[in-house]
Amino acid sequence: MDGDDLDLDGATRVERTGIALVHEGELVVPAPGAAADLVTARGADGEGPTEVHYWFPVQIEVVGLDDATAGTVVARVFDELGRELGARG
Repeated sequence: MDGDDLDLDGATRVERTGIALVHEGELVVPAPGAAADLVTARGADGEGPTEVHYWFPVQIEVVGLDDATAGTVVARVFDELGRELGARG
C-alpha cells in the first residue's frame, strides 16, 4: 500500500502525548517536528518493511520531593521501563 491508497476517513488526531499500543497492521505517521523517529528497514528483495525501530526520548520530571527521593523515583521509573521493554524483546 502506498500513500495514495490510504483511507484517512477514520483517522483522528492525538490530543495528548502519551504511550500508545499499536496493533499489527496499523499505520503510524508522526506529526511534523515530532520527537519520535520511525525508521523502516527493507528486506533483501527491496519489498516491504522487515523491521521497525523506534527511538523515543524519555524525560522524567519529579517535583515536590527532596533530591534523594526524586532520584530514587526517577531510577525506579527507568528500571521498570527497561524491564518492561526487555520483556517485550
